[in-house]
Amino acid sequence: MRMFTNHKLIEDENGNTLILYLNPDSVEFAKELGSFNDSNGKDNIKEKILNYIKANLKNAKINTIKIMMGSLMITTIPFASLTTKAEAASSAAVQTVGQQYKVTVNGRIHNFSHSPANIDGTIYVPLRDIAEVLGAEIWWNGESKTVGINKGNTKIAFIVGSSSARINGNKVSMQPSYIDNGVTMVPLRFIGDAFDMSVNWDQDTGTVTISGSVLTYTVKSGDTLWKIANQYNTTVDQIKQKNKLSSDMIYIGQKLNIVTEIRIQVPDSVEENAISYMTYTIQRGDNMWDLSIKYGIPMTELLNVNKMTENSSLAVGQKIIIPVHKIAVKQTAGERYGEYLDWWTEAQYVFPINKTATVTDFQTGRSFRVKRTIGAFHADCEPLTAADAAIIKEIWGGSYSWKERAVIVQVDGRKIAASMASMPHDIDYIKDNNFNGHFDIHFKNSTRHKDGLVSEAHQAQIRIAAGISK
Repeated sequence: MRMFTNHKLIEDENGNTLILYLNPDSVEFAKELGSFNDSNGKDNIKEKILNYIKANLKNAKINTIKIMMGSLMITTIPFASLTTKAEAASSAAVQTVGQQYKVTVNGRIHNFSHSPANIDGTIYVPLRDIAEVLGAEIWWNGESKTVGINKGNTKIAFIVGSSSARINGNKVSMQPSYIDNGVTMVPLRFIGDAFDMSVNWDQDTGTVTISGSVLTYTVKSGDTLWKIANQYNTTVDQIKQKNKLSSDMIYIGQKLNIVTEIRIQVPDSVEENAISYMTYTIQRGDNMWDLSIKYGIPMTELLNVNKMTENSSLAVGQKIIIPVHKIAVKQTAGERYGEYLDWWTEAQYVFPINKTATVTDFQTGRSFRVKRTIGAFHADCEPLTAADAAIIKEIWGGSYSWKERAVIVQVDGRKIAASMASMPHDIDYIKDNNFNGHFDIHFKNSTRHKDGLVSEAHQAQIRIAAGISK
């Protein structure tokens, strides 16, 4: 049994206060906390707290720890009291502020500001960071929500979340990009292929290597080919070959192309669901609904964690708590199946309101794009375009229907087992898709709006999409 069920991290100018919530079913753990001043009890508690921090808060600076049982505070513990000097050194990863993720460019350290991620075998990296190490330029069109990456004669453009892109104007497929805490994450192999680089993944070391990218170096006074080769961890022959040099002679101002090799260590995927909390300062024009959409959480949860109601007022400069859910990737029954994610604790955070997804009909394999526009008990979605609506109608035999069908919902590189009915009903938000209303997509344990009950017909289709039932 786990000692702690979840936590809250509250930021202040001196660092963070970590609130750990004790498992209410564990009376023995509460007794252990009561013996914190006893040397044996203290060592046991220290180990449990440090293990929890290492598993769930690898990049937070913690000054104080508060142990709670429901709304009752059991004890307050200074973080420094948990570690000896040796332990403090070994737990340095826990105590880093603004953690940076190290990669090597020709053997030299370069820091990424956001962790790379491995989602179902696709390696994602932060767009701005990978563009910087590749010497590429990025641009953003807010009106069309289009991202661009330009390097030399290669120009890439795509809409965040789309399964296609354009390279020099030609349409190509790509794994959908996504946004994580305000950072645009892009599939590394797609970027590598677009720039004619090789991308290799080492499963044993969790390292991806991208090579063949080119940096442009301007020769300075005192430079030699040997000095430049040493600086960029390459060889004189490689520089000469790349630049078609017949001798070792170079001159000031000369431009040399340098072949680079980038190694990126990809952290392990989250092994279990975790929730942490961040502090947000209210800005002019903010409201709780918009903030819940921005951070991908239900508004009721945002209100509850801040002990507010829909009628509560907000003031500029006011600080509120934002829950941050990390949902572990679950193993699937095979390539064609989806993760069997519980709606209430998992799926609604992976597929929040305003998120765009690609839905694939399990039986026919046909796909279309949708957007979750509303819905609390399950996902209420709409076709993105009239073309998507037409595909839906064809899949359901030429007319929209309440008939449940097993589907795979692909969002941010993850595939989730689901069930869908295509009948348009009630309100809609997308006005030019030739679909008057929204349709329902159900996930494990989701319920109907009309009575709050689970639909067994939908659940049966979800199990088919998850590969646990025929």
